Amino acid sequence: MLEAVSGGLITVMTDDGYIKSTISPSQLDACGPLRSPSAVAVDSAHNIVVSESGRDARVLLFGANGRLQRELHGPNSSPSSEADPWPAALAVGPDDRLYVIMRAEKFAEIRVYEYL
Repeated sequence: MLEAVSGGLITVMTDDGYIKSTISPSQLDACGPLRSPSAVAVDSAHNIVVSESGRDARVLLFGANGRLQRELHGPNSSPSSEADPWPAALAVGPDDRLYVIMRAEKFAEIRVYEYL
């Protein structure tokens, strides 16, 4: 499965290039536009997880239909000092747990979410 983020549009494709789902900017109204997407992943139920870094640091969970389900890490955690972490990378494991690498100026950590 391939994922891509471009111009605020998220496209999920199969390995042979078939587009499975797309999230358009109009579907992002509930969470606002994607300004600094840093990673995207898809779980076994075709839910889409997107992370943003920088001042918009957050991790968003979209359903297979492309609708925002919830924010797993949000704006109250946005980096405001060098000690505040932001999501730098993410992956969904075979057990559908979400692994997020949180980075800061002087450290990194892995957070694990069971969101289902």
